Amino acid sequence: MYGGLARFVVKPGRRDEFVEVLRWSARVARESEPGTLRLDTWEVDGEENVIYGYEAYRDVAAFEEHVGKNPAVQHFGKVMNDLVEGWTFVIPFGENLSALED
Repeated sequence: MYGGLARFVVKPGRRDEFVEVLRWSARVARESEPGTLRLDTWEVDGEENVIYGYEAYRDVAAFEEHVGKNPAVQHFGKVMNDLVEGWTFVIPFGENLSALED
């Protein structure tokens, strides 16, 4: 399994729009990307305007397919600067060492 966790600080008043882009991406992935295992969006009490995004893929090839073909990812790249003040990786993309083998 291949994945990562990012922390996004959303601009004031743009949270709902940002979350909708993430939800749209997850819907597209569920419907058309069998190698995309998880696209989860989290919020944490006490961290106003912070959204965490967790992504997991079958392998690197599935991640590359997601990035290259998911229209929401392309849209996200165009609007990110309008929606997000900053972001960082909490867990950079990499291989999951404890993933169960099929």
